[in-house]
Amino acid sequence: MVLSQPDIRKAVNEGRIAFSPALEEEQWSEASVDLRLGFSFTVLRKDLAGVRISVADGLKTLGSADFWRTRKLKPQDDLGKVETFTLEPKEFVLAMTYERVKIPLDLIARIEGRSTYARVGLTMHQTAPWIQPGWDGPIVLEIMNHGPFKMDLTPLKDRPCQLTFFNLSTPLPKNRAYGTRETDVYQRQTHPIRQDQN
Repeated sequence: MVLSQPDIRKAVNEGRIAFSPALEEEQWSEASVDLRLGFSFTVLRKDLAGVRISVADGLKTLGSADFWRTRKLKPQDDLGKVETFTLEPKEFVLAMTYERVKIPLDLIARIEGRSTYARVGLTMHQTAPWIQPGWDGPIVLEIMNHGPFKMDLTPLKDRPCQLTFFNLSTPLPKNRAYGTRETDVYQRQTHPIRQDQN
């Protein structure tokens, strides 16, 4: 069952779902919440085209090697202008939500793009939409520009994704929550790839 806005608000007021910082009123939708774009953008180095990796240990390999370049924007540059990240056509970037999200043990959440962004060719995830029970941290967005335009992405101003919540048939015990296994390496992450920065 999908939680409606009153149910999400109730769970937030009870402290079961947590957003940090707190959501602004314009982020609330009928049965989801919009999340803002954070300040960090991570791309693969362009000189790695053709490098072969194993899918099974790809992230371990990529995370331990210096395969990525991260750009952290500031709210304003030295001249007081808002900083943006330009995503070229057919370009892929890992970004993070501005909000940190905490999911209780009786819910699972799903991250999806918003219609306005989809209509110009932007997708917000490739194949990883589920935010598991027990999750605590910002959410990584796997943004791909499928359209013909150069897209300027602006932290805090852009709300490119929405989070929907579903009830679980049975709440998970604490020892089964995300973050309890050694393989749950992205709990409280501060970087979308590097596991040593959790």
